[in-house]
Amino acid sequence: MSMTAVRRNAWWVLPELLALAAVAWLYPLLVPPPDLGTLLAQRVVQVLEQSSPAEHHQHGHQVNADDKVLCTAETMGYEPADARDVADVRVVYAYYLCAAGAVGQPWDFASRISGPVAVDLSDPPVVRIAQAGLGYEDRVRALLPDQYEARAFDGFVNRDLPLRVRQRYTDEVAGA
Repeated sequence: MSMTAVRRNAWWVLPELLALAAVAWLYPLLVPPPDLGTLLAQRVVQVLEQSSPAEHHQHGHQVNADDKVLCTAETMGYEPADARDVADVRVVYAYYLCAAGAVGQPWDFASRISGPVAVDLSDPPVVRIAQAGLGYEDRVRALLPDQYEARAFDGFVNRDLPLRVRQRYTDEVAGA
């Protein structure tokens, strides 16, 4: 094959390379990075899923040593309110759902707990959850700043979050 034939048949490479470069350059502009609330929700999930069975028990959630714990969370707010980075946040207020079970245990038999939570991002993190039972609403109000109290009793704004944790549970625990 002559060089002329190669040039004639490879003409499309330059536009392809230009298109690839344009996509690489525009991608950060078109796909925004996760916002601080999303990053903090991920941090809350990490803290909850890595809590020991004893810590879960203190929060009113029965978890055995061999259980797998899967959680989701949705940020309601944080302190300080003007924080711009996860490292600047001291406390996250969120709504969460955790499910725990032994491998093979169906969702219907999983130990589940949900509600508002305050997570102090200290080292180690401290999870504060209002204990269930008589006076629960008062304990929730004592746990959260006033501006989050009404939201604390409404559940998840993003209704897909509980469905996703249930699917994760089905895939990683019940179906494992």
